[in-house]
Amino acid sequence: MPGIPVIDTVKRVDDALVVVETLNRQSLVAVQTPQAFDAGWLRRAHAGGAEASDDAALVEALGGTVVVVPGDPRNRKLTTPDDLQPLAAALR
Repeated sequence: MPGIPVIDTVKRVDDALVVVETLNRQSLVAVQTPQAFDAGWLRRAHAGGAEASDDAALVEALGGTVVVVPGDPRNRKLTTPDDLQPLAAALR
């Protein structure tokens, strides 16, 4: 799956939003879509019924190996309506 280096500082917090850890961003990537997997693995991953935020997490849950390849920072994620604003501005 494509991934780009995380440039922000990332903090882990507890239920009270108190910082409990600063993560080492050298070992973090922000993953992108589209993600590509062997069709058999992907079918089994989706048939498993697990909840996950992406296909990679489903494949990982089955014990599959997921490899990150260089992504592109211009590959913007579109998840919420607010994500459409930068895209609309770029198309003007």
